[in-house]
This record gives sequence, C-alpha cells and structure tokens, in this order.
Amino acid sequence: MKKKGSILNNFILKILQEECSLNVQLVTKKNVSVLVKLIEGTNVSQLNISPSIDNIKETSDLFIVFEDIKLKNSEVGIIKNLLSQKIMIFTIPEDGVMESNMIKLGFQVELEDSKNKLLCFSYNLKTYNNKRSWNNAEGWANPENFDKYRW
Repeated sequence: MKKKGSILNNFILKILQEECSLNVQLVTKKNVSVLVKLIEGTNVSQLNISPSIDNIKETSDLFIVFEDIKLKNSEVGIIKNLLSQKIMIFTIPEDGVMESNMIKLGFQVELEDSKNKLLCFSYNLKTYNNKRSWNNAEGWANPENFDKYRW
C-alpha cells in the first residue's frame, strides 16, 4: 500500500503537468520539501508556499490547499474570485459538511481515497461552464418571428 504522502505528491505532479501551470501557490503548514524537490523537475517557474491565505495578494495559475488548512466558504470565494481560476482543495473524507459546501460552490471531486483518507476537490473556470450551441443570439432572439406571433 502506498503512503498518503506519495499518493498526494504523484497526484499533484500529474495535475501540474496536465495543466501546464507555471505559477503555483501552495497553502499548508506541513513540511512539503519532498514535493518541492519533485516540482523542481517540472515547468513550474514560480512556487509560493504560505501557511494561510490571509496575506496572499498575487494571482497564480494553480492554487492548492492542503487538508491541514481549514477554509471558510468566504475564503474559498476569495480564492475563486481573486486568486486563481484553477483550484485544488484537499480535505478529510469524513467531513460531510465540507463536501456539501464544496459541491455547492461548483467544485468537483477529483480524487477520493478512503483508505488513505484523501479527498480532493477541484475547480477550473475554463471547464466549469462549457459553451452550449443553443446559448447564443440566434437561439434566443428569433427575429424572423417578431411580426408573426404575439403571446
């Protein structure tokens, strides 16, 4: 059985490579030196690590919050609206309230491993609300029917 740390590190590295993130923000109080060494071998040009989101003012390509940080809904909103368009938030699977809140905020379950107590929610603004063929001016206006029908 793989250790929780190696599963987490491999998962984060996979996401970094898939998303081609250059600027990454980590929020944790844990020692992430092993992960930092692994990230050095990727295309990431800037890596910031902070123990809380309180003093973060700079935007990033990917924002990652580890399970040791407890976020309020307002803090998740700050991250979504001001700090990043791609977000990963790790939490403990037993916290049903957190899971419900994350889904309400538009996050999706990205990783779930109950044996190792890993749960990751992700949010990507670019893929959150895909364009639909019917959602355009032609589908709504119907100018050819203006004089034909009145309701």
